[in-house]
Amino acid sequence: MTAYYDIYSDLPTRVYEVWQRTKVQTSSPQQDFSVTAMLMAAAAGLAMPLENLKNQGIGNGTKWNEHPMFHRANQSAYQTVLKSCDDLFKQPIKTCQGLKAAVLLQCQELKGIRSAATTGQGDAVMDTAKYDVRFALKILRNSLAHNNILSIPDSGEIEKLAFFSISNWCPIKGQSEGWNVLIIPVQSFETFLSKWFELLRPAGGIQGAALAVAGETPPSRSLSQGTKK
Repeated sequence: MTAYYDIYSDLPTRVYEVWQRTKVQTSSPQQDFSVTAMLMAAAAGLAMPLENLKNQGIGNGTKWNEHPMFHRANQSAYQTVLKSCDDLFKQPIKTCQGLKAAVLLQCQELKGIRSAATTGQGDAVMDTAKYDVRFALKILRNSLAHNNILSIPDSGEIEKLAFFSISNWCPIKGQSEGWNVLIIPVQSFETFLSKWFELLRPAGGIQGAALAVAGETPPSRSLSQGTKK
């Protein structure tokens, strides 16, 4: 039987291990599920824990530090770390490890996203030095939750992934919504996700996650050193 300690100590570590095992089991290019496995790992190991990191622990009126899975957590330490997360998530996308090569676009219409992601030119190109990591994480979270993910190119080996999320931006008069599109090379996204899992561990916890997306390096510690049940 399986037993969890909490959603940070166990879930991300287990998701990471499943991801790594899938990567080494590829028998041929036709059976290469590495991108699929990476997206599954991102959905379970990034989007899910992220819900308890955003907005200093408060989302949609919910106090996440009262979450049932935090019943053994040090509440004071948790709030302190959440404040650190809020500060670090304000770092520019351009400086974040694994996101430095990302391209950020805006599109007026859903049907224009494929062309924009392929060419790297949407209705507006956004400077990643002017947008913070929290902005990118919101796009990633919404994209993973709603299956708004596009692989580039159309056929052959996947080179890039485009994550898109609805936005209240649109330059057309009388039209209120548009789309934010975050394009990341596959290898870069793997780097970003690996760093996330490396630091989202029992010893680093939430603070480790914040350091990961901010591109900073905390004291090293292998995932395998975490407590297993």
